[in-house]
Amino acid sequence: MKKSRNIAIVVLVLIILILILLKIFVGFSGPKLNKPESVVYDPLGQRFLISNVGNGSIMAMDDNGNISEFMSQSFAAPKGLVLKDTLLYVTDPTQIHVVDTQAASIIESYAIAGAIGLNDLAFTEENLLYITDTAGDCVYIYDPVTKAQEKIINPLLNKPNGIIYDAPRWQMFVVNQSKHSPIISINTKTKEVSIFMDTVYSNLDGIAIDDLGRIYFSSWSEEMIIEIPQEQNRFITDLKGIQSAADIYYHKPTNELIVPLLTKDRIQRIPLD
Repeated sequence: MKKSRNIAIVVLVLIILILILLKIFVGFSGPKLNKPESVVYDPLGQRFLISNVGNGSIMAMDDNGNISEFMSQSFAAPKGLVLKDTLLYVTDPTQIHVVDTQAASIIESYAIAGAIGLNDLAFTEENLLYITDTAGDCVYIYDPVTKAQEKIINPLLNKPNGIIYDAPRWQMFVVNQSKHSPIISINTKTKEVSIFMDTVYSNLDGIAIDDLGRIYFSSWSEEMIIEIPQEQNRFITDLKGIQSAADIYYHKPTNELIVPLLTKDRIQRIPLD
């Protein structure tokens, strides 16, 4: 009787060990993030789409954080993402790809003349694309309908990275991957480039605006996300210890910042008050 019980215990332990090993194996062999850069939310697919600079793919993430493959090795080094209806626009590094999110396939690609290292992108209400070129120290404007291109060069654009459209004031906010980068404003009516707000923060990457008009931007040097409140009279630096935060995405349904941590290969979700 005692011998049978001991055998049963050994078998149970072996089963538990096998299950643990299987879980570890699945964890290692399953889809993973590889230098995640940008995030958008696809409401039809009820998923986040994440660009992977490290392996040229775009991954999907459900609301529970489960990662699955969306488009594998379809790009050179995808960075910026923006979703327009069912079309996903992707920067890659000298062209823009248009992806049908229902078919998960590239349906069109636009070469940006003179581009060196395209990064983030955002639409205006007139459906014009503004695209930062971090390596080229400029911002491109592209019309997907007419295929017309325009290039904005200005000394304030010093390694421009993140970009977001501030619709109420017809301006694009841009942050630079440079020392003590200001928040740059590009007037979408006049194309005038100016300083919206000076900062003491360096190597800025992503920028987002929440539903209340609060502005958030990430700093690699300070390892934090900085908030500019509605009054726009100060900086709030509560979100510290956030390393390698790339393009920030504001998710309105849950009032969260969805933050890809590029060197950590993971997504951090930050609830807002």
